[in-house]
Amino acid sequence: MTAPRCFSSEPELFPGLLELSKEEGRHLSRVRRISVAATVTVLNGRGTVAQGRVATIDRDRVSIELDQIHSIPPESPEITLVIGALKQSAWDEVLKHAVELGVNRIIRFQSQHAVSEIKAEKESKKNQRWQECMREACKQSGNPWVPELVLADQLETVRQHLPESAIELLAGLVGTPQSLAEVLPQRLPEKIVVWIGPEGDFSPAEQQAIQSGGAQVVTLGSRVLRAETAALALLAHLRLLGNEYNDRLT
Repeated sequence: MTAPRCFSSEPELFPGLLELSKEEGRHLSRVRRISVAATVTVLNGRGTVAQGRVATIDRDRVSIELDQIHSIPPESPEITLVIGALKQSAWDEVLKHAVELGVNRIIRFQSQHAVSEIKAEKESKKNQRWQECMREACKQSGNPWVPELVLADQLETVRQHLPESAIELLAGLVGTPQSLAEVLPQRLPEKIVVWIGPEGDFSPAEQQAIQSGGAQVVTLGSRVLRAETAALALLAHLRLLGNEYNDRLT
């Protein structure tokens, strides 16, 4: 049975006593009904995974005696998801599943056809909520890395956050889409950028600009998929390819 996972905001974890936040302590003590001496896994979202045992429980105050610390590198290839701003339910779904699939960076792009828009006065609150959503997904899946989340309202801003020397894939039906097998080199690239349009897709001008920046249009089959379905289908395929490739290397 997998040990319960919890989250710590500490940038580094060390052997010894760690007191969890009230929220994490409340979840362990009241929801998971954890007991003293129970084994717990602690994540910090920065690649550190710690094992320990519950030392004390005092209502919402829970402390863990950490004794095993492991540093885990980010998954390869490095995957950046650029996706048009989706409606809330679809966006939450993409966030959670992208974390489960080990996406390294998520860029929410306020594209021309996006149906969801963040008001300036609510951006900070929404960002906090989305960070919490990703942390919960890390705990659920065991992913030790919380992805970088970028909010961008212009293509130029998106470009500033893309990794250099990455192969870029645009999921869509524009032009003459190719299969992933045709686009991806035999040796899987170290960095991949995935472009997914919002519910109304990217505008023709945006599609042209994205392609002009080097993105290749790939097909996901004959059916027209929802944005969140297209994102998860492509991300899952790329991550599985990456896992198979890395397994061959070892």
